Amino acid sequence: MNNNIGLVLIHGAGLNSSIWDELKSEINQTFLTIDFPNRKISDNANQTLTFDDYVNSTIEQIKKWDTKNFIIVAHSIGACVGLKVAEQFKNELKGFVAIGSVIPTNGSSFISSLAFPQKMIMPIILKLFGTKPPKKSIEYELCNDLTDEQTTKITTEFTPEAKRLYTTKINFSLPNTKRLYIQLTNDKSMPFALQNKMAKNLNANKIETIDTGHLPMLSKPKQLATSLSAFVKEIEQDDKTTNC
Repeated sequence: MNNNIGLVLIHGAGLNSSIWDELKSEINQTFLTIDFPNRKISDNANQTLTFDDYVNSTIEQIKKWDTKNFIIVAHSIGACVGLKVAEQFKNELKGFVAIGSVIPTNGSSFISSLAFPQKMIMPIILKLFGTKPPKKSIEYELCNDLTDEQTTKITTEFTPEAKRLYTTKINFSLPNTKRLYIQLTNDKSMPFALQNKMAKNLNANKIETIDTGHLPMLSKPKQLATSLSAFVKEIEQDDKTTNC
């Protein structure tokens, strides 16, 4: 079993594990890239999935991974899943990183955690149009600082999620571990003021800022890798001090 600290990378809504490909080449840590269910175009639709289906799928992928200690790195709505997953790995979890993420308070959902008027508008949008936004909306909110090639890949591979991923109210007890929130200053999907609130909800020990849109692992992979590597080293140093 690998005793080094690994990274569990959880993507956001509509995306897949390939968003981390450029980041992986920039980091030295062992990593596991999670895929939510039904990522391939030929797969079944996600309408019938529950929030727990997303959580359980992630837990199963981690259990098959031969790494003793790890940090959960969750992007966007992936943090909602990651917070519940973390409860199952209290002994293994060394840290939690949220990247441009919604962090609900206990008893809240992704949607109810949004700012007004988004929290009022989004349920209507989900009811009328489902969970796959129009191409122009995906380009504006997710791809504003990406290359044309990256944008095409994101819009082409975008997977509609189950509505219950957005609407399920969750309760969680995050293990007592270090927490980092990475804010994104040019994020068209998550307003900066909302990110400030989410960092407080996480009770982050540390807040870092990257000048990027919603997908820093694609637009600024080196800078994101630097932040993650520094966080790992900080945790490793704390462990050495504790064990002395």
